[in-house]
Amino acid sequence: MIASIRTAPRAAVLPAVLPAVLAAALLAIPLATAPALASDWTVDQGASTLAFTARQNGSPLEGRFTDWSAEITLDPQALGEARIAANVGTASATTGQPQVDGTLPGASWFDAAAHPQARFVSSEIVAVGDGRFEASGTLTLKGIEMPLTLPFSLEIDGDTARAAAEVTLARTAYEVGTDVGTDTVADGVTVTLEIVATR
Repeated sequence: MIASIRTAPRAAVLPAVLPAVLAAALLAIPLATAPALASDWTVDQGASTLAFTARQNGSPLEGRFTDWSAEITLDPQALGEARIAANVGTASATTGQPQVDGTLPGASWFDAAAHPQARFVSSEIVAVGDGRFEASGTLTLKGIEMPLTLPFSLEIDGDTARAAAEVTLARTAYEVGTDVGTDTVADGVTVTLEIVATR
């Protein structure tokens, strides 16, 4: 995340967090016990967060994305017709460290100039029991498309859904941080979602 992590050991790790974004969208899905209504869900951006934690030189580096959105259509009793599409602005990754934040949009990390958005589109959503779901689909980051399965849990209260998810992504699979070895910045990046959505 730093122009050169070798000369700036405090550089940030750029997680392949996009998938996380869609995870956020998924999290807004109602439980199978909710009314069987075809529903569109709107994420409350002010009450929701899409965050990531990477490890650099053994220490955690935390950040979040400030520009992301998700379109969710889901009927818990007709999951075959459910669809989730999420977009994340790759230039919006922030850690609160100016040097790191200035490096993340660069070509070796998110390459925001050439790939301004990361996108996740679901192909299947299934219930796995006890208020948990899994959304399978494709995550595109830096022009690289890979399958992604996102597990999430959620609670529904009337027309409000609250969801949480955590998944570990491999940054090197998406060529994020190509100028930094995994001995300096760990390959695995943990993406955490806290979502509030309304019907």
